[in-house]
Amino acid sequence: IIKRIKTTENMLKKVDILVVNDDGIDANGIKTLIRTLAKEKEFNVCVVAPERERSASGHCITVHEPIGVKRLSDYYHDDAYNDDDENENEQANERKEEEEDDEKVRCKSYSITGTPADCSMLALGPDLFPELIKSKDDGSSNNDSNDGVAFDVVLSGVNRGDNAGKHVMYSGTVAGAREAAMKGQIGVALSLDSYSRSANYSESCKIATQIVKSIVSSEERKRLLRGFVINVNVPRDGEKIRGVETCAVSKCSTIPLWKRVKDPNPEVLYVTHDDGEEDARAPSPIPSPPSSPRNSLERKSSKILSSPKKRDEAGVKGGNSKDFDTSDYFKTNLNISGDDENGTARWRTSETRWFRNGFGGTERDDRVGIDSELLKQGKVAISILTTNNACLTDPTLRFDVSEEDAARIKQIGDYIVRELASSLCL
Repeated sequence: IIKRIKTTENMLKKVDILVVNDDGIDANGIKTLIRTLAKEKEFNVCVVAPERERSASGHCITVHEPIGVKRLSDYYHDDAYNDDDENENEQANERKEEEEDDEKVRCKSYSITGTPADCSMLALGPDLFPELIKSKDDGSSNNDSNDGVAFDVVLSGVNRGDNAGKHVMYSGTVAGAREAAMKGQIGVALSLDSYSRSANYSESCKIATQIVKSIVSSEERKRLLRGFVINVNVPRDGEKIRGVETCAVSKCSTIPLWKRVKDPNPEVLYVTHDDGEEDARAPSPIPSPPSSPRNSLERKSSKILSSPKKRDEAGVKGGNSKDFDTSDYFKTNLNISGDDENGTARWRTSETRWFRNGFGGTERDDRVGIDSELLKQGKVAISILTTNNACLTDPTLRFDVSEEDAARIKQIGDYIVRELASSLCL
């Protein structure tokens, strides 16, 4: 009887899922993921995502300025996050007409001015989801200092573009999952090997759903996978998946190609110090949160002038057109001779120049059974990572866990692969 009662309780218990990403709250990947997860009645979906794209932000966290957090609509639609008064009636009518559909896509959501790692860190604090605070006594919280919020799974993605190879270090998507793992959660990073803005994320989201179900199907899996990251890369042609495998992380990486570009800022804000000296401070590319006490963060000996001077007054001509890398602009406007096209000899002290990191090719890794190679074969690549990016599914490495647990975790990875392959009818 006791076993039956516990089984019934587990069946009735909601699966708490946190969704974060690095492409921003309006990205197609996260939209499709939320819709797909919300169709599962046993899933309780919570969302914290950056207000704008924060790709390749790595594991950056915000410590030198406050983070703005905006509470969004609990009803998810493509434009549900616009909560202006003029849209309230329209949303109310839509809820009445599609009550059942709305109920399927109900989720508590926030957008923030911070990074993907900030998203996970904030969500696991007491302020955003206080209803999910768990006690250490129930075994669901791994926070050593106090009781905290605990999710069954933290999903990061679906990312636009793969996160294979060394990209796991640069990726904001992987960082969102890694930050959760560092707090004792199960982190799952999901990426689609396509950079197309019109990419189809439906198959990736079905894969995400199956992985969550595989993880929560066993208390042993949930216990052993806490503190680890499951990095999942889906081939670009998701409708023609040829297999699913666990794998090692490759050594592949994008090779940078730096190009000098035009100054992207239309104006320079001049800062006048107490000693009368002026220097130029470009406007921050990160928008300030509402009512941010930014002025208090400036050093006391300086003030920003209320009337910014135009760039032409600073001796730099030209408007705020799109950046480019033709040498004519630099020759004409900066008086650079043909012998010194890059202007390195004329780079004056305190002069700021701008460069864009472009694509210069890919560093290759021809080993068998690695993530990048599996993607080329049209297979879903699954790697289980520690929080310092060591890969448990790499058979050549050893780890700071017992041999028994390491073997069991690898075995769980194989179980997830088989269950996923079965759900995809492979």
